[in-house]
Amino acid sequence: MVQMTIADQSIVKALPGNGVCSDCDVKNPQWASVTYGNLFCLDCAGAHRSLGVHISFVRSVAMDSWTPQQLAQMKTGGNDKMNQYLKAKGVDKYTPIKSKYESDAAQLY
Repeated sequence: MVQMTIADQSIVKALPGNGVCSDCDVKNPQWASVTYGNLFCLDCAGAHRSLGVHISFVRSVAMDSWTPQQLAQMKTGGNDKMNQYLKAKGVDKYTPIKSKYESDAAQLY
């Protein structure tokens, strides 16, 4: 496991929608769900952590260590990709975090 390099962070942050929190639109999110490949703010990270790692495995973009597989997953994810999928399944971006990520649609993502 290694820390995410500046180059890796740049790739992940450049993905569509990743400039703002996936759940509340706060700019420059610094936390990630490896499970969903999305980024979110510190406040939303707390909500994700409360879901449990079986629902949303949370990592700090800058401070935590990452496996190569986790890095690859983050580079192919993105906030827009995940939120567009959920919207197509009837789950709005602003659905409360617990309901959003415990939904059947999110579990299938």
